[in-house]
Amino acid sequence: MAQTPRKLSPTDSAQHFFGAELRHWRELRGLSQDQLGARVFTSGDTLSKVEKATRFPSREVAIACDEALGADGTLTRLWDLANAQRRDGRTRLARQSNHVDTSGLDLQNALAAGTMKLRIDEEGNVWAEVDRRSFLVGSAAALLSQAGNGLAAGTPPWPPAASSVNDPFGFAAAVASEWPDLQLSQRVPDHGVDWTALMPGGRSMLGSDLALQLHPARVEGGRAVVSLPDQRRVTDFLDRPGRGLIIGAAASDETPQFYVLDGRNARRRLTRTAGIQEVTAPLAYELDDLTFGILWAVSNYDDALQADDQALAETRTDLERYDRLSSSAVSREAAPGLNAVAHMWLGSDFCARHILKALPDLPELPAFWTREQRGEEASAWLIFDHKYPYLQATTRALGGPSTRAFCVPEAVVRTSPRHERVLLFLAVALMESLGIHAQFTSDPSYASVEGFVVSPKREAVIANWVRGDGMWHVDVTGRSSIVREFTNAAGDVAADSIIKAPTADQRLRALAHYLDLPWTWLIQRCGQLGKHGTSGLIQSRSRLVSAVGIDAACAYVGSLPADS
Repeated sequence: MAQTPRKLSPTDSAQHFFGAELRHWRELRGLSQDQLGARVFTSGDTLSKVEKATRFPSREVAIACDEALGADGTLTRLWDLANAQRRDGRTRLARQSNHVDTSGLDLQNALAAGTMKLRIDEEGNVWAEVDRRSFLVGSAAALLSQAGNGLAAGTPPWPPAASSVNDPFGFAAAVASEWPDLQLSQRVPDHGVDWTALMPGGRSMLGSDLALQLHPARVEGGRAVVSLPDQRRVTDFLDRPGRGLIIGAAASDETPQFYVLDGRNARRRLTRTAGIQEVTAPLAYELDDLTFGILWAVSNYDDALQADDQALAETRTDLERYDRLSSSAVSREAAPGLNAVAHMWLGSDFCARHILKALPDLPELPAFWTREQRGEEASAWLIFDHKYPYLQATTRALGGPSTRAFCVPEAVVRTSPRHERVLLFLAVALMESLGIHAQFTSDPSYASVEGFVVSPKREAVIANWVRGDGMWHVDVTGRSSIVREFTNAAGDVAADSIIKAPTADQRLRALAHYLDLPWTWLIQRCGQLGKHGTSGLIQSRSRLVSAVGIDAACAYVGSLPADS
């Protein structure tokens, strides 16, 4: 007997209201849950649970559904409301947990001995299990916010005794304020790791783990000097095979400042002063939206590509047969088992080679169109090993300046965190540094246009891997309807570009304004980072990830005039 859908009561909670609205918009567009799931890169089963209010979606899924269903921001705004109500509920749960009867349990010794197990459910609530008994400790967010004061009597210590107990540097509080999607946790026992940071994923990114060790720092001589008094603990941390970051915390009258060093880089830079081990970091490595964006993008792409390294290399060889074709559309099923980032890399690499092969045969100077809208997508230009060489090769092949158009609607800008907007800006700056004039439209009707290179009214090269149905779709065509569509799109954006200006710095200044990024701050911070490079901030492990594009973009932006 078929089950009837669970009846939602939108007035029960904002989460119920969100589920009801999601179902309403999906059915209005005539899509099944599986069809919508395919468009937003999640499963139909997950969307079913969201609609029934039995699972809370991520903000990324809410935004993706909003865009796919043309809900004009309704679902995004409802998600914000539901999330605020959800946080309030978690706080109440944390307070109630203080009154749970834990008599007869020696919680502190149980935790120290490792006989207590902690788990976090889908809603972010922390549960403790001791002697086959479970009780609610509170929410992860609430517990972190209470660090420094300790939990009320009757609950286990959180975090357990360690060098980082009670967040003495204010790091957790600062992170929660600036980047709420970054999740911090502490291990029991810690094995030299003060915090484990779970970098958030994205539409394709899978998330990444970073091990952090914090130490006091002082600013002197234009650098941050990080003191490492416990030599054995530092050595154990730096000898770990995984990715680790040393973070120096410098006191400030206003807010603490944090400076980041990649563990491998820190190991090579250790010195000893007055018997105390130290390591220095350039002030350019201060943790802010610029450096956080780079850490976020590099760690996500690097870890995902390294995880599939051998299979990715084998798959690329297997797919070389498509190189002989002028037209192909390859689904992700052609590379089963690879993660989403590996699919992105394969699609990007193939499209780059396809365009370079077709460029010499185009009858006249072409216009380029690209589909990247967010920092996650655009950061591939900065990080994938083949992207910067591809831009250089196209510039050489054309023998002079060219144009590249973007469609970035205002709704996308509003819903993108600042660090992602910084990455999008840097990707465009990298292109401008090579004489590629960027053009932008905010008209969402152009968002569905495929990536292309068009010789106006004559011939077009289709090359799309961003937000497509498969890994890539490429073609070379002189079909008049397609060429006319691309010619008109490129012409419209060129005529009405929202960053239209005669010089690169003026176009980038206009772009910074559109993305709501402070121009002077961009010039200053990119100049600092461009001088030192990013390899000391975070070093890639995958051979398919390179810092050359990031460093070139930062150096170029830093060279631009900061005044009007």
